Amino acid sequence: MCQTNQGVDMSFKDMLNDRVRVMRSSGEEHADIPASVQKNKIFIQQPDILIEVGDFIERKMPNGGIELYEVVDPGFHEGLGSIPAGYQMVVKKSDGKKEPQLVASQSGNNPKVFIVHGHDDLAKLTLARFIEQIGLNPIILHEQASSSKTIIEKIESYGDVGYAIVLYTPCDVGSKAGEENKPRARQNVVFEHGYFIGRLGRSKVTALVKGGVETPNDISGVVYIDLDERGAWKMDIAKELQHAGYEVDLSRAL
Repeated sequence: MCQTNQGVDMSFKDMLNDRVRVMRSSGEEHADIPASVQKNKIFIQQPDILIEVGDFIERKMPNGGIELYEVVDPGFHEGLGSIPAGYQMVVKKSDGKKEPQLVASQSGNNPKVFIVHGHDDLAKLTLARFIEQIGLNPIILHEQASSSKTIIEKIESYGDVGYAIVLYTPCDVGSKAGEENKPRARQNVVFEHGYFIGRLGRSKVTALVKGGVETPNDISGVVYIDLDERGAWKMDIAKELQHAGYEVDLSRAL
């Protein structure tokens, strides 16, 4: 029985011979996704990606051309037996390139804000909802593997942003040799923090620190904000965004 189910699953995956880019109306993008494009339907076996009505799917043709489809019905279905969870979308072909339009800030800054995070899902979602609350678009790089890309390739795929906020949460422990272990952020968080400082500049990167998590002490001029339970960090983040050139209504940060 197990061999039969595996065969069905593999035959389904074998159908996904196309490569598409999912372009959400929020500005979030997912590139190089395996798919099966069939006239007015598109099949994607990737349930970790949220797809909604009005999003766009871009397909690269073998001849180098581009086809663009608008999602009419996402058609998400849960996994059932040997059939994996995924999307069976109803789409309509678009005549022109209608990528989702972002509402740029009045100052002209890119409204996408990249959230670097560890395993603290509550902190991640709380920050993302706050970014939406003040009128910007949070970009979250999910930890699930996608299209066999390395971490740096995934960051580069989603890294077209104007600002980055780094969550230092106590997801790991570590210390110098011979010293007691202390709570610290995951190593990917420290790496991505440095990456975005190099890419965007220090003025457009802020770190939120939860509890007594240790932070890199050999980088000067880096902003660290306490992720306090009272929520004072929200006003601090809003002010940092203002300082970076974003026009943020501080009343929306309360």
